[in-house]
Amino acid sequence: MMKRNMQYSLYALNFFSFFAISLVNTQLIPLLASVGYSVVQRGFILASNSIIAIMGQGIFGYLCDRFKKIKLFFFIAYSLLLVSSLFMFMKTEQAFYYHLLTVSISGGMVKVIMGLDETWMLKVDQEHYGKLRAWGALGLTLGAPLAGFLVKTWSYRSLMISLVITSIILFYFMFISKDAKGEEGEKVTLSNLKELLKNKNYLILVTIFLLIYMVGTADQYVVIDKMLDIGSSNEVVGVKWALQSFMEVPLFLFASKILAKYKPSKLLLFGTIMYGIKFMLYAYSFNGWLIVATASLQIVTLPIIMLTSKVFIKEVTPSSLYVSAQMFAMAIFIGVSGLITPIITSYLSAYIGYNNTLYAVAAFTIIPFLLIIYYLKTSENM
Repeated sequence: MMKRNMQYSLYALNFFSFFAISLVNTQLIPLLASVGYSVVQRGFILASNSIIAIMGQGIFGYLCDRFKKIKLFFFIAYSLLLVSSLFMFMKTEQAFYYHLLTVSISGGMVKVIMGLDETWMLKVDQEHYGKLRAWGALGLTLGAPLAGFLVKTWSYRSLMISLVITSIILFYFMFISKDAKGEEGEKVTLSNLKELLKNKNYLILVTIFLLIYMVGTADQYVVIDKMLDIGSSNEVVGVKWALQSFMEVPLFLFASKILAKYKPSKLLLFGTIMYGIKFMLYAYSFNGWLIVATASLQIVTLPIIMLTSKVFIKEVTPSSLYVSAQMFAMAIFIGVSGLITPIITSYLSAYIGYNNTLYAVAAFTIIPFLLIIYYLKTSENM
């Protein structure tokens, strides 16, 4: 019974963590647009959070391995997210450096928390990781449209109140949940982490997923910018986020069965191809609801890429550096993609338009696809 209760607390932890994240993350671009920042200004502000994400994921990953625990550092990261988000939504007029600071911390901590959560769940209950992650996707599914509804019906202040209430509930489940205790043994040092940088297969994998995540990151930025440009409301944007999150649930629920039936290499190639198709359809879509419909292809893009990244990274790194390897990898292919993509796509969108930018993103998937083929052949994983 105790074990089952502990599992339920992990389900609740995932649900409320991602529910809180969705209240913040889905409204970043609508907030900046409503305040009046240009697409290029928004690109720089949004890119800034990736600097915090890169530094944060590296630091938090190292600390988790160094002290053999995750819960404490999850609490610290979430507290930073909560405080910065409240300040961010508090100011609804232009103040570039104010929003640069608050958005960078808030958006950066979103990525850190997602990385810590996934690693925490994998270490505590790898057998039920798919179900745990599905509860997180459900939290995103419900939180995204609620955020849009709250802002449209009342104001950002109502969003702040909801975030505080959610955080109180989250803190309760955080403290009663089982921590991910590391194995006793040699302490992780910076010299150990240098070994990761000498691992050729690890570096190639990080590069592959960086390129793929650069494509996926455009879904969060340039696609939303296009939706706002063609007149979509905050609610429609929220529905897009919700649908994408919901479409992740099936794959996470049946993750173990899918991996047993299909080789990770085949799944990775398939997911990359589907990203290209998805962005071609985004470019073709001429209203917000067509974009929302296209977003349903999330079922065969991000979840597959995320799942295969865990498998591939785990295969090429020692168990003593498991958390650091995952967090450092995420710092690169999520953090760096978040830094580069908003800046590049904002300039492209300003000069060649949203549709041509989306077609360019679709064509870009050819590069990681070819690199995957190279990796699979050289590492004999075919």
